[in-house]
Amino acid sequence: MENSKLNDNLFKFVKVKPKPSSLTNETTEKKLFWKRFFEKKSNIFSLVFFLIIAFGIIFALFFIKYSPTKPISNFSYTNNLPSQYSQIVKRTFEKGAELDFIREIARLEKIRANYLGQAPIFEILYDSAFDSGGELTTTTDIVILYYNPYDLIKAININNNLNITTSKFILGTNNFGVDIYSRIFSSIIFTILIIFAALVINIFVGFSLAALTTLNENKWYAKIIDSISSIIHSLPEIIWIFLLCIFMGTNWWALLLSFVLISWTSFYEVSKNEIKELSNSEFIIALNSIGLSKIQITYKHLFNLILPSHLVLLSDRFSINMLIVSSLVFLELIVSSNNLNIGTILKEAISMTKTNVSYIVIFASIVILFTLSLKLFSVSLSITYNPQIK
Repeated sequence: MENSKLNDNLFKFVKVKPKPSSLTNETTEKKLFWKRFFEKKSNIFSLVFFLIIAFGIIFALFFIKYSPTKPISNFSYTNNLPSQYSQIVKRTFEKGAELDFIREIARLEKIRANYLGQAPIFEILYDSAFDSGGELTTTTDIVILYYNPYDLIKAININNNLNITTSKFILGTNNFGVDIYSRIFSSIIFTILIIFAALVINIFVGFSLAALTTLNENKWYAKIIDSISSIIHSLPEIIWIFLLCIFMGTNWWALLLSFVLISWTSFYEVSKNEIKELSNSEFIIALNSIGLSKIQITYKHLFNLILPSHLVLLSDRFSINMLIVSSLVFLELIVSSNNLNIGTILKEAISMTKTNVSYIVIFASIVILFTLSLKLFSVSLSITYNPQIK
């Protein structure tokens, strides 16, 4: 009786499909990669440095109060405001209405302050027409003034009954009266998001096409995909991006689409080579033997095995794509000052070096630190992935 029950149990169907052992080659490789990474203090430093810069940029976004594309007011007196930490400016004027207006505001404010028995809110600290050469310089067409433009706005409000904003700006405003702080951090995070979104799509497309061609080498579509990749690689990527932007424009969606159409080839080549090596490994053969489909093997196991090499390439590609976006502005493919990307801001900051040097210093420092931290992180990943590289 007991033997018959035992025999019945031997012929029962398995209710749950057997899963591969958790101690697979895939799990081991991933653990070894990250174990090697965190064993070196330099790798930990590169990761922490990158995270500090990245989270610092994100944290700075919480202090944005004004639009990065619209002027803070309709009055020209809010244009080219200096940093709140260095408010005295040196401005050159041609003799005319603007110069006469500033002098008149200073005169009216002096009269008002004397009447109330208090110090004037605004005064011209230096006027080259009167303070350096006397009567000789009063006849020149160019006049240099030293004054505080924030105090000028306050005096205009009081003496002309206007309501111009009297807020002080961390980095000042640009030629159009737009908050520089908002422009810097909005453009940086906007550019990063576009490039990161494009790279995520590139990884998925490149890996998927590589798996499709490698696992189906004899199919006609595999040869077509290989040919398209070869054609794209025949010209530098930056040229393809420029050509696409000429036809599609330089809006954020056009930039994203351009990178999606072109930049997948780098991930395609890396994925194809690694899939070829892994497809004949004992681990993949074992997965085939237990009945897993090609899709399951590809996206659940092969992708995880190739992920470290994708991370290495992703960080390198990030810097290259930032350079491409910046180049679009200097080649006049992006001409709108409201187009928020790092190229637009860099060009604007360079043009304002004489009037607001903090603009280019702060912007360049942030971009350099972010790029440097990303490169150090990339090098750490590369050395971990391939210990022979030193």
